[in-house]
Amino acid sequence: MCTGVFTKTKDGTYLLSRTMDFVFPLEPSPLFIPRGFEWQAAVKKASFNTQFGFVGAGRLLGDTYFVADGVNEKGLSVAELYLPGEVYYAEHPINNKVNVAPHELILWLLGTCATIEEVEGKLADLHIVSAMIPELNIVTPLHWILTDLTGRCVVIEPTEEDLSIKENKIGVMTNTPCLEWHIENLRNYLHVRPKQYEPVRFGEYIANPFSQGTGTTGLPGGFTPPERFVRAAFFKEHIEEAENEEQGVYNHYHILSTVRIPKGIVVTAADTVDYSQYVGTMCNNSKTYYYSAYDQHDIVKVTLTEELLARTTPKQFELAAKFKVHAIE
Repeated sequence: MCTGVFTKTKDGTYLLSRTMDFVFPLEPSPLFIPRGFEWQAAVKKASFNTQFGFVGAGRLLGDTYFVADGVNEKGLSVAELYLPGEVYYAEHPINNKVNVAPHELILWLLGTCATIEEVEGKLADLHIVSAMIPELNIVTPLHWILTDLTGRCVVIEPTEEDLSIKENKIGVMTNTPCLEWHIENLRNYLHVRPKQYEPVRFGEYIANPFSQGTGTTGLPGGFTPPERFVRAAFFKEHIEEAENEEQGVYNHYHILSTVRIPKGIVVTAADTVDYSQYVGTMCNNSKTYYYSAYDQHDIVKVTLTEELLARTTPKQFELAAKFKVHAIE
């Protein structure tokens, strides 16, 4: 479970946000990966070196870093979301291919590619192999949403051997089913609108609305992927357009507040609690990552400054106290 949203502000700023919804406490925080960072893939123990520095959310799992989303110094941003029941992963690596586990793909994408066009050009050499993520001991069924400085928004869904790019003209992504299904499903909600419905006559009786908001009647309110997709698409489409990056970040938090899952609301068949562990927002233009955890309403940010990019080792940013209230007099 997760929801992703991509928008453009009036001044041409591109922002990608996501909720991280999961049952296992991931305990991530903002994380910087430097240029020239060497990491070892789970498949064939092959070594890779990052060409570009990037910042996102993640943590050290075992001997390698797990990164769930991020933006690199070239303005490419990526987020991974669950796609259970739909993915195809190879069982074995192939020689002369880039063999990576699904949970390693963001490390490779952000460290290697500057644009979506470049990603597209390298897909033929990419081979995703089924391998467990350390400590979780599961193979994560993932798909990925990507954006860059051109304003392009695409999705990679590994449902067959050969990978391809899907254009995402809606700028929203959730979970299973695949993207095409969600887009078609929007046709069931043509009646949902921001504007109030007019009174309706039934014989001699005029039925007036109880209050404001009748236009949103029928907007789904549950937390299934289709319901979250429709809700996020509606709010993204109709929220007042942001002027700049700061307003854009606020807009994303308002949009995602409609799909964030509190603890206790979604309980799995195994009696585990699925909830929104954090919200991460990436700005392609300023190369900035915004982050807020479940129990922290403050938004923290990390920008890829020249000083940060000069580092040669990863940096895990510690968060401030979890509960903070600003008292006024």
